[in-house]
Amino acid sequence: MSDKIDKVIARKGVVAAEFLSSSYRISGEVVLKGQPVVDSMNDKMSNFIRAENIYVSPISDPAVLKAHYTFGQLRKENISMVVINREEDGASRHSIYHTQPNQPIIFSLFATVSGFEVRGGLKINSLTDVDNLLMQSVDRFITIYRATARAAENQAIEFSGGAILLNRESVNIVCVDKAVQ
Repeated sequence: MSDKIDKVIARKGVVAAEFLSSSYRISGEVVLKGQPVVDSMNDKMSNFIRAENIYVSPISDPAVLKAHYTFGQLRKENISMVVINREEDGASRHSIYHTQPNQPIIFSLFATVSGFEVRGGLKINSLTDVDNLLMQSVDRFITIYRATARAAENQAIEFSGGAILLNRESVNIVCVDKAVQ
């Protein structure tokens, strides 16, 4: 993640995040309202998520700041992915894929999303959960743990965090490999 996001003074109930669309990086803070970021992104009652202290940059040159705003609303369906620092902020309270009595297995994942290659870990109970997660889930965003997203056109442009939330509707390819430790 950018140095700016890492240096944000932590406020209780607020998570720093980078929202990536096909053209822009929007860095900001999300007020959690008692639920994890992924649950806010998957909330069907709103098509938008509110962010504060927003910085807007082009994806092609994320170090260039185009604008700064106190707050704004981001349309969820236009967000390809959300990068967050801490792994635990990507864990859903409502996930059906982590509720088995067994510890979930971490599978290695590779995906392409809107000009990015994403690599990380997918916590599920078995490989059959991948099909369920991608085809039958009602959730729009999937949590990928310890993840990195690199621009396909310029591999020097990289975003990483404890979790990346992928918009299922933006995913082009998903490949899953044997469990990683």
